[in-house]
Amino acid sequence: MNPRRSPLARPGARPRARRRPPAVVAGLSAAALLLAGCTVEPPAPEAEAPVIAAVVSAPQEREILDSVVSVLEGADGAGPLASRLAGPALTMREAELAAASGGGGRSVLTDLALETQQLILPAEQGWPRSSFAITEPPEDRVTPLLAVLDQRTARDQYKLWAYVWLVSGATMPQFAPAELGSEAVAADDASLLVPPGALAEQYASVLTVGDRSQYAAVFAADDDLRKELRESGRDQVAAITEKDGKGRFEVAYEPADGGVKAVRTVDGGAMVVLALRSQETLRAEEGWQLTPASPSAAALWDDGDGTDVLRTAYHDTVALYVPPAGSAATVSLLGVHRVPYAVSAG
Repeated sequence: MNPRRSPLARPGARPRARRRPPAVVAGLSAAALLLAGCTVEPPAPEAEAPVIAAVVSAPQEREILDSVVSVLEGADGAGPLASRLAGPALTMREAELAAASGGGGRSVLTDLALETQQLILPAEQGWPRSSFAITEPPEDRVTPLLAVLDQRTARDQYKLWAYVWLVSGATMPQFAPAELGSEAVAADDASLLVPPGALAEQYASVLTVGDRSQYAAVFAADDDLRKELRESGRDQVAAITEKDGKGRFEVAYEPADGGVKAVRTVDGGAMVVLALRSQETLRAEEGWQLTPASPSAAALWDDGDGTDVLRTAYHDTVALYVPPAGSAATVSLLGVHRVPYAVSAG
């Protein structure tokens, strides 16, 4: 995404996690006790209503984030990273480090300082459990980062599972206050317009063939990722045309391994984060000398002579808002992060 677009609209954004968390919003009622029948026996003491609270506090979440950051700052390879990164986050950071060591330098590494402005904490008592953090935008970006953390079992450390740049202009859904915690949503949850486990296949189809996809009507007509892919392809073909050549751009998406993470929004919908793989193919006439344009892709390119067919493979992580079943709304893009991991000729 263009890093200099207007700031993200973030209704319901909360103060940084380092600060004192806000008070629980008013209006939440305690659970009612149903009493039936009558008896001459003295009434038994009434059980206290269950306390509704997140299973991770804001200070605990800050400690988790600080531990992740300390590993990121000291890591120069996959070994240290695996202690605090997993899933798409580990895959993408390894690819960023490969590009950095290949000549891209630290400028190709995502800023993961993880200074937060809003927390979305888990309410479930069991495992696995996930938490979400929306960061303050770093100095070189306009939009915040969404970080997803995952704890597989009670004995495991929380690990950074994904990180996604929120798109400029997106309206974030509302979540339960951090003190109360938010419900996790299962991959097969049927209360949503699309179950989270089916989203990767459907969105990959839309990104690949656009309005010709059988799922096109379910997704917002022209989100930022679709526009970016179209504009990037058009610009690359135009650069060939300006030199009296003929070019063609293609993109193909597919679901990646790793599953999804989904959390309930207050309107009954969900925010879903998932991983995809993509390949961009730029074709020119025979004998043409195509080379990668972006610093990350160029750092992975080992053929200085160029090629007439240039393929670039990416790890993609996206965040989507999925409305509840029966809603007239469509699935919309909240965030995306793309990292090239391989560049090849032909």
